[in-house]
Order: sequence, then structure tokens, then C-alpha cells
Amino acid sequence: MPRTARLNERTIAEAALVVVDTEGIGALTMRRLAEQLSTSPMALYHHLPDKEAVLEAVAQLLLAEVEAPPPGLGWQETLRRIMRSARAVALRHPHAASLIARFPPRTPDALAFVEAGFRSFRAAGFSPSSTATAYRILVGYSLGTQDVELGGYFATHPATRSPNGSLDQPSTDRILPTVAEIGPLLAAGDPDQEFEHGLDIVLTGIEAILPRE
Repeated sequence: MPRTARLNERTIAEAALVVVDTEGIGALTMRRLAEQLSTSPMALYHHLPDKEAVLEAVAQLLLAEVEAPPPGLGWQETLRRIMRSARAVALRHPHAASLIARFPPRTPDALAFVEAGFRSFRAAGFSPSSTATAYRILVGYSLGTQDVELGGYFATHPATRSPNGSLDQPSTDRILPTVAEIGPLLAAGDPDQEFEHGLDIVLTGIEAILPRE
């Protein structure tokens, strides 16, 4: 049986994820992907029309890795497990994680955690409207913290570097005394601990603010 006869969207996406994990998104081309699969680039186009479609398929694989907790848990425990799992997926695939923000879940496997989250909210008495609002809030927190953590935002923040010994020092001490005091501490946080603290705040806010039926 020819190699190309075994190609499908999933096998192509799995091979693409291997390339992205090891070499980065920039290294992924249809030619490089064909090499990974020991086939020709033209064979890939029968299944996925271009690189963008391949990346979207890779995103579905990543989203399918997010845990979908079983029914019967409290809504907060369900959402904690989903949010922690989503973060773990991003940290496990740092070169591919940006795709999660680009492409929403669309396949049944990728939507399984969404179904679990929605189900837990509805079982707790949240209205459909409140559930949708909570989902948007949680997605914003998840993607925002992912981008900050993987991008090393605070590690490279200019406020973390004191201009001691430079001509800027007198101006910094006079105009930005609080930045000079707090800035160097920005890179000293514990990402795991701060993610949990932020999640506590988000879930407490949802509990306090969003109406239930």
C-alpha cells in the first residue's frame, strides 16, 4: 500500500505537531511536513489545503489534550481541573501553544472540555447567558496568563532593571520612585502560585457576580 494511502487530517496534524514541538512554527512548511511523513507535498494538499489549515488542525490536537472532567464534580473543581490542564498543555507544547489562542476548538474531541465546563455551570444553576460570560472570562484568563508566562513578559520588563550608575538614575528616583521600588520584584514571582491565586480570584468573582437561575 502506498504511503500516501494512509494519510489523513489526523496523521498530518500529528506529524506537524512533532515538527513544531521540535523546531518551532517557523520551521513548518508543506515541504518539511512532507519530509516528516515520507511523502510528497502534493499528497498533503488532498487533505489540507495549506499551512494555515495544518496549523488549525494542530490546534485541535492540542485542545483535545485538555482534560474534560466527568459529571458530578462541583463547578469550581471542574473548572480548576480544566484550567490547570489547559496550562499544562501549553507548557508541554511551548512552541505550539500560540495556536490555542489563534484557533478555537471545533472538533468533538477538542470541544469535550468545553462541554464539561458548560455542563458544570448549568448543573450549578448558572443561566446560559451567565455560562457564556463565565466561559469568555476564563478563556481570557487562560490565554492571557499563557502568553505572559511563555513569553517571559516579566523577566524582560524594563522596570525590573534598575538604572543604577546611569544618567537616568536621578530622574527615576524622583519621577518613578514606586516603579524603582516594585519593578525589581516583578521577575521574582512563582508562576504556579500566581496562576492559582489568579484562578481563585476569577472563580470567586464569577461566584459573586454572575446570576443564577
